[in-house]
Amino acid sequence: MNVKNRKCIRKLSLKSLYANRRRNLIAIFAIALTTMLFTSMFTIVLSLNASYETYQFRQVGGYAHGTFKDVSPEQAERIAAHPKVKAAGARKVIGITVDGVFSKTPAEISYMDANCTKWSYTTPTTGRMPESGKEVAMDTAALQLLGVTPELGAEVTVSYSITDKDQTAFTVTDTFTLVGYWEYDELMPVHYINISRDYADDIEAQAVKTGLQPFRTDLNVMLASSTNIQGQMEQVDTDLGYTWDSYTDPNSVR
Repeated sequence: MNVKNRKCIRKLSLKSLYANRRRNLIAIFAIALTTMLFTSMFTIVLSLNASYETYQFRQVGGYAHGTFKDVSPEQAERIAAHPKVKAAGARKVIGITVDGVFSKTPAEISYMDANCTKWSYTTPTTGRMPESGKEVAMDTAALQLLGVTPELGAEVTVSYSITDKDQTAFTVTDTFTLVGYWEYDELMPVHYINISRDYADDIEAQAVKTGLQPFRTDLNVMLASSTNIQGQMEQVDTDLGYTWDSYTDPNSVR
């Protein structure tokens, strides 16, 4: 609205504010404190939520959005290329050890690619990932259980059962060269013993010769959104012509 006495109104307003300056200052401080309070509460709630999520991720052994189980190389390639999948990481488990020093917390022997290694909290803080042959990376607690001092180049002897899903072949004892390690997280459900792809393929070939099926590959994924993860993964299966709710259908990708 246009008024001619705007200067007069401004002067009266300033005089009114000045006359009640104590009350106005208190009001300003109250507003500022209330704003700070709500900002602090919002920040604390977000921090607690993030901490709780991380706690849960560590308990299950990784923070990928989800996993497609028992995929073939062709299925893994198609799933990784789907628009809903932002990134994918493969893992092939070749065996497990639950006896002796690992009777309390088992150890899984597997090959993980770079993404899966990162999402499983197994990126070496010292050294690197296994690249070829009998190279191994593992946590410091597992090394201590085996009586090995965490030092790059140390020899690590591990006995484990070649097993995959419902099939078990034989027991292997091999000596590896330690190329990487990290501190063990007490919340983790297993000790991860990471091997090279060369070694995993070699053991798989030996197992197949005894009559076993090729080992499974699990494909961990990060989706474009963390909203309705299960629904998105089921949609990926549906889009690609797979079923997701069957253990017996040969075209199933759970």
